[in-house]
Amino acid sequence: MNRVRATIVFFIITSLFIVPFKSFSGSKTKTIVVFFSLHANLPAYQNLLEGFRTTLSETYDQPYNLLIEYLDIGRLADDKYAKYIIDQYNEKFKDSKIDLLITVTPGIIPVLEKYGLNALKKSPTISIVLDSLPTDQGLLKTENILEIKVKFRFAHSVQSACDLFPLAKNIYIISGCSPTDKYFTSLVRSGIKRFVKTHHVVFVTGLSMDSILVIARKITEQSIVIVPTFLSDNKKIQFSTPEIIGLLATNCKAPVFPLFDSFIRREGGIGGYVCSYNALGVETGRAAVEILNGKPLREIVVHDDFYQNIYDWRVLKKWNLSGSNALPSNSIYYYRQYNFISEYKWYILAGIMFLILETFLIAFLFKLNIRQKAVLKQKTEAEDLYRLLVREERLMMMVELTASLSHELSQPLTAILYNTQACLRYLKSGNANESQVEELLIKIIKDDKRAGGLISSVRSLMKLETRVREQVNIIPIIQETVALFEPEAAHQHIGVIVQNQDKPAYVLADKIQMQQVLLNLLYNAANAMENVDNGNKVITIVMHTEKGLVTVSVQDTGPGIMEDIKGTLFKPFVTSRKSGLGIGLAVSRNIIENHGGEIWAENCPEGGAEFFFRLKITTHE
Repeated sequence: MNRVRATIVFFIITSLFIVPFKSFSGSKTKTIVVFFSLHANLPAYQNLLEGFRTTLSETYDQPYNLLIEYLDIGRLADDKYAKYIIDQYNEKFKDSKIDLLITVTPGIIPVLEKYGLNALKKSPTISIVLDSLPTDQGLLKTENILEIKVKFRFAHSVQSACDLFPLAKNIYIISGCSPTDKYFTSLVRSGIKRFVKTHHVVFVTGLSMDSILVIARKITEQSIVIVPTFLSDNKKIQFSTPEIIGLLATNCKAPVFPLFDSFIRREGGIGGYVCSYNALGVETGRAAVEILNGKPLREIVVHDDFYQNIYDWRVLKKWNLSGSNALPSNSIYYYRQYNFISEYKWYILAGIMFLILETFLIAFLFKLNIRQKAVLKQKTEAEDLYRLLVREERLMMMVELTASLSHELSQPLTAILYNTQACLRYLKSGNANESQVEELLIKIIKDDKRAGGLISSVRSLMKLETRVREQVNIIPIIQETVALFEPEAAHQHIGVIVQNQDKPAYVLADKIQMQQVLLNLLYNAANAMENVDNGNKVITIVMHTEKGLVTVSVQDTGPGIMEDIKGTLFKPFVTSRKSGLGIGLAVSRNIIENHGGEIWAENCPEGGAEFFFRLKITTHE
């Protein structure tokens, strides 16, 4: 039976680790279709897809299918291939739908609309268009199309190149002969008109590759070369722009600058402030995630700034520009080679300094620990000595109380004896009255409790211990302490006046220590009146509360506090009596301050001294 139970428990625990915490079984797989208008070999499309896929995989956690089509609409005059593809998609998704359609310029939406792609009307669509491209103007405007427009800033790109090479006087624009080449050349031509005033601007276009290379070899060092795109020459020979940038960089003495991040893939182009198709893909991916998560297209805000400072580190080093101040701080570097020592030398030095400082710190802490142990030992010894002094001070107080207490105790003990003898006589006589016997017994109990209370108070004061603080009422403490002091007051012919409030005042304190403070103040007052006539010896105890604080004062009618000890009155071993230790007031101050209160003394205008202590009142539970 136990083996079966163990097997079941093992199976349950194993299932927790085998079964995935997050299952996609209940989630519908989304379908995303991307239509590119041109062929798959364009680096711009690959950069865009790279940024799109990265964003989608990092921010979208549901299953999806990504379908990609390159229509290459520029190669087929009648767009037969495009029509075939669209018919296939209409057939495939006639009973379902495309969850997101993405179209990428140039001129893609008119083709999809012409051949009737049903998803264009049914599915949310992200349309990526180029600013000022004629084939992208006047597109279908519906609520299910979100347009992301790429705005070119070629003037800023050229200015960035001029900042890197401020001595350059000539600007060469070299481009191909394809419609795309002509389009971008026209944009550059209109965008850099202001540089004609400061530089010699030359457009090299409409030539064969051989002719272009001849011109490139004659370009001087005080020049910069800009390559927008180069897809074919005047002989209809097809090229890729990165390939042309590499050839030009090899055959001319001037630096070569591309205008797009997709052309910084092989050594040659230096980079610069370029239009980033990768950033365009990231923005497209962000918008796609919001659409797939159900956000309405009208609420989605898209950004149109896709420019970044991107450089080829190898080419920067070739031109000795790797440390140039003209490089923006937010630049991105391709092919950067890191040398661990040189790259992180400050971190390494900081680490070494940290280890050295940590070693010194450990040594210091070790010595400090030894010193703290010695100080702790001294503190413990001092505390033990202090506790012994406190006990000694209490014992000396008890010596002074002994005579008075013996007289005070003799009264209840004598009363107990007389009442017990009287009770026995009543019982022996046989005429005992029950009420009289009960009365005698009650008196015996009362006198016994009185004697026991006196003994308990003395015993508590004699103990050397630390008690837990509790909520105590100040009024009973004053009353009990005065009762304890009454025999000494009677012996010295001192009148004691107590002025308490009727309202109780509770403080968090040690009751015995509070009694000790009051006894210290009472004996201090009694000692101060040794040379005062008996009829004028009066101690007044006043208690009052104000703003959450209770203040207790003990006033005498003695000569007051001597000026030479007034400032050191509460310090240990300061006394005006020859037989005193001078620790009573120091102990009282320590007790009050440990309870979070304050203690002080003042001379009264009418004569005598008044000692005060103040504590915080707590809510009685």
